[in-house]
Amino acid sequence: SVAGAFLIPNTAANAALYHAGKLSVAQGAHVITNEFYNNFINLTGSGITIGLVIFTVWFAKSQQMKAIGKIELVPSIFNINEPFLFGLPLVMNPFLAVPFFCVPLVVSLSTYGLIRYGILPPLNGVAAPWTTPAVLSGFFIGGWKIAIWQFCVLVISTLIYFPFAKRYDQVLLKREQENAAAEAAEN
Repeated sequence: SVAGAFLIPNTAANAALYHAGKLSVAQGAHVITNEFYNNFINLTGSGITIGLVIFTVWFAKSQQMKAIGKIELVPSIFNINEPFLFGLPLVMNPFLAVPFFCVPLVVSLSTYGLIRYGILPPLNGVAAPWTTPAVLSGFFIGGWKIAIWQFCVLVISTLIYFPFAKRYDQVLLKREQENAAAEAAEN
């Protein structure tokens, strides 16, 4: 709510420039808007966790990660990742803390630079609902270039999360195997 007081007026200013045919950083367009936050910093939920979802659904070997990945797949498409935050868990997880904080930082800085230096257009002031899936929201808020960049963001997230998720999965798998061996020894 605090950031919205600053970001929503930037969105409105960009919309006015867009309708006047003057949407460019040189003409005063804002790089940071409410949609910048919703569609890049918070894309697929806090921490841009789609890369982690992809790992858990297609590459995880531990039952815990596979199970939570199946639960999180559909909500993540709509930018909801609470099942991961508290079910995996991501909260207080030393294995996944680094990518959880780094992915949004990498994405926000690179997106800022790409817009600031004219490689990507400024966001056009369309306020796509925060639950609009990635790539589709990109078309709404900035056209095909933004949509392609959102797809690139999904790839970046996957590449950054993958080694951390793989290590955490190995720990969980080892734990599951030890628990299974202990249960077998008891019987």
